[in-house]
Amino acid sequence: MRFFHFFGTTLEHKARILVFNIASGLLSLAIVSFVYHFSLKYDYDMLFMEYSQSLVELEEVRRTLNDLQNFAHKSNQEILQAKHSIITQLNNYKALQNRLLNESESTHFLLDIYQFFAKDNFVVQKKMGLQSNLEILDSEISAYLELLSSEGRQDMSHQTLSEEVKQSISALNHQISKIAHLNLQFTEAKKVRNNALHNVLQKVILVIICLIMLITMLLSYLILRNIKNLHATLEQKVQEKTQELQILNNSLQENIKKEVLESRKKDQIMYQQARLASMGEMIGNIAHQWRQPLNALMLLIQTFKIKSQNGKLTKEFIEIQVEDGLKIAKRMSQTIEDFRNFFHSASDKEPFNLKENIYDSISLVDAFLKQNEIEISVECAENIMLCGYKSAFSQVLLNLIKNSEDVLKEREVVPARIKILAEILQEEENKDNPIKECVRILFMDNGGGIKLDDIQKIFEPYFTTKHKSVGTGIGLYMSKQIIEKQMQGSIEVHNVRYDDVFNIVCNGGDCAQDCKLKDGTCGAQFIITIPLNAQKERV
Repeated sequence: MRFFHFFGTTLEHKARILVFNIASGLLSLAIVSFVYHFSLKYDYDMLFMEYSQSLVELEEVRRTLNDLQNFAHKSNQEILQAKHSIITQLNNYKALQNRLLNESESTHFLLDIYQFFAKDNFVVQKKMGLQSNLEILDSEISAYLELLSSEGRQDMSHQTLSEEVKQSISALNHQISKIAHLNLQFTEAKKVRNNALHNVLQKVILVIICLIMLITMLLSYLILRNIKNLHATLEQKVQEKTQELQILNNSLQENIKKEVLESRKKDQIMYQQARLASMGEMIGNIAHQWRQPLNALMLLIQTFKIKSQNGKLTKEFIEIQVEDGLKIAKRMSQTIEDFRNFFHSASDKEPFNLKENIYDSISLVDAFLKQNEIEISVECAENIMLCGYKSAFSQVLLNLIKNSEDVLKEREVVPARIKILAEILQEEENKDNPIKECVRILFMDNGGGIKLDDIQKIFEPYFTTKHKSVGTGIGLYMSKQIIEKQMQGSIEVHNVRYDDVFNIVCNGGDCAQDCKLKDGTCGAQFIITIPLNAQKERV
């Protein structure tokens, strides 16, 4: 185990060691197998071939020597040719014999290792004996050839020379036979040594294979155990984290519920505040609209008193005055009814006519608009029906009208104008519902628009561009909540040129940066979009 600690105990390190072990083992096995099979093939191919060729050359030397026994019947030219053939054949034999005696470089290293461990000198001894006999053969052939030379033949008689030649040829034949026998023994010794070397290589390959398998199994066991431990650790951590997430999820759900409830309470409080603010304004409107009828009633009552004092109170006059008084009372009663409908909160959504709702909302503040000389125009089709809370939608319109009224009064825009345009649009939505009908309501004034720094925050709660004593900052926020949550629509705002088409937005923020506020050339445009498909489903 300390051995693996040396390399690292991580799964990655162990996997690397395993891969390295398998790769190096396979490479070593391939090298040893290649050397083994190459040397085996080389030994069996070259050993027999070189041995056979060397014997053939040696026999050629013997045959040539035997042919020279009858040298007396041969000319000097034939003797010289025979001498040259003997020298050539002997050199060929020496070359073949040297190849047979010397090992190849590919097997020399393995043979040195084998001899170092095996202490086997038999092949070396046979090799040295063969080499010494080759040297003796070489010297005897040289002496024989010297004897056949012209100088040698002149110094001896013919009979003596014949005896010397026969003895030399006999000695050479004996030496050649001895060399052939030694050559055969050397070849057999090499065969035995090579067989032993091949057996050793087989055992080495088997040991390497077993070692690779053992190390591979050990590393595989360690890696698998590490994986199991890692899996158990990770599974435990996952369970712990899952429990923590479940606890956190439960706490988050509780927190979300609390936050949603608090948000709803805040929205309800803000909605009530907005309604109370609107109620205060409406009470002022009621007082303003009742002032003129009350003055008329007071004049009518005073007229009765004066006519009675002057004795001119006639039946016809009484009927006319009573009729006028009833008309005034009905108009005041209608005013109360209009304001009561505005403050009435319906429990269920109901269909209502958009144009009627717009005019009913305008009628609640019409007196103030006329008092401040603000002109308001409406363009809306007669048959546009919406479904929702009628009073809530009226509150949206009243919030927009009130904001425009405050801006136009503050900036003293002359002439002051408000315009409301409502139309039905058809838009492509998707494959399932290719045509979507919606109502687009454009609300615009010529009060100069909204600053670019404020236009992105205009729908945030408690944000107002007015003085704190005048604005609460919840009107537009509640308007957005009503349009989006109750009517499933959207509301947005842009700065546009008042005399242009409504959907042309001012370039570069001219309405917010350098606008001529007093001549009413530009203003803020609120775009309310309400889908009719959703409305029809609810109807």
